Amino acid sequence: RLLTGAILAHELIHGWLRLNGYRNLAPEVEEGVCQVLSHMWLDSEVLPKTRHIPSTSSASTSMPSTSSSSSHCSSSKKGRRSSVENKLGKFFMHQIEHDWSPAYGRGYRAAMSAVNKYGLRRTLDQIRYTGTFPE
Repeated sequence: RLLTGAILAHELIHGWLRLNGYRNLAPEVEEGVCQVLSHMWLDSEVLPKTRHIPSTSSASTSMPSTSSSSSHCSSSKKGRRSSVENKLGKFFMHQIEHDWSPAYGRGYRAAMSAVNKYGLRRTLDQIRYTGTFPE
């Protein structure tokens, strides 16, 4: 469930980028942003309601969000997630964080750095206008 959700979050952001005018992005930029949203989704599942995604609270409804009704499905209906499920989610997050490939790994770290510094909305705006992460 966690791996499938992380993959879906990543792939859905590719679609969201296309539908919202993000064209011809460098692989490091596009894959990096997609990995950030995948990581955010995992984080929301593993550590629900303990973190706030920067700059999404005032965003329009067309803004990608990691919150959904699926956040409380399956194992959460039974109460807390099992320690195995939490460890698995943390492992998937660790894999994203420590990937050394140029597009996915370096892209993730550059995108996450920008999101942490400027927020998701400003980072996405900068990417739309310049095709690069904010400095």
